[in-house]
Amino acid sequence: MDTLHPDDRVGAVVALKALPAAKSRMAAVPAPVRERLARCMAVDTLAALAAVVDQIIVITDQPDLPAVLHRHRLGVRVIAEPPGEAGAGSDQLNRALAYGDAALRAEGVACVLACVGDLPALRAASVAEVLAASVGHQRAFLADHDHHGTTMLVARRVPLDPSYGTAIVDGSSIGSAERHRRSGAHPLTLGQVLDARWDVDTIEDLRLAGKIGVGSATAALIDPATGSIGRYRRVEVLDLDADTITVSDAGAPEVIARQAYDGDPAQLVPGRHLHAVRVASALRCWA
Repeated sequence: MDTLHPDDRVGAVVALKALPAAKSRMAAVPAPVRERLARCMAVDTLAALAAVVDQIIVITDQPDLPAVLHRHRLGVRVIAEPPGEAGAGSDQLNRALAYGDAALRAEGVACVLACVGDLPALRAASVAEVLAASVGHQRAFLADHDHHGTTMLVARRVPLDPSYGTAIVDGSSIGSAERHRRSGAHPLTLGQVLDARWDVDTIEDLRLAGKIGVGSATAALIDPATGSIGRYRRVEVLDLDADTITVSDAGAPEVIARQAYDGDPAQLVPGRHLHAVRVASALRCWA
């Protein structure tokens, strides 16, 4: 059986959908907020991974993501999705993860961890626990909170061989957890890593993730009074200085701190319209 040596390099690969396609099960949420939530959850997921692994590759066709990760001080390499025929979402995901896995292994990474990008409550300690628990297995996986899907798949010195998504086998639908088990990956049974198993696809998932405790990027969108996303607003920049921004919300001027804006500084000019959510009576804005 395989072991993890102190000098083994550990890499992570995360595949992210294009933002317009993200979180489609939250169709009732305004599209700009849905896309923003997907982005923030990915940032929090990557921040937890970055505290543990040696390098991270993100596979995505989000052209602005490198600049976003730089602003959040995350040293993550972003590469475009591999060329190939467009397929179903899970096929595309598996192709992207395999592509990133091959790139990491070609660079001498001994242990590759594939992770979904919607774990806003993920903690670095849980990532380390998953890696430690997977020692002794060439491939191992962590099922999500409903035991149907997979949040993490670990491979050591062998191809990752991801099987995300559902499949029809003998007339029955099976999820990725069962697919990974049938492929020979070892199921990890860890009782204290709910944050690593709590992927978010619905508003109710998000509320429960909030009770676990989400990262700072996602938390900026959540109203603590409701546990859900703050009320969406569209505001206009009226004026700004080194410390504050004056915006117009439905015609009423409001002064907010510069830190309440998270986006490209070049977009922050008078006359510019910003997306925003109101959280605990305060605005959080982005371009």
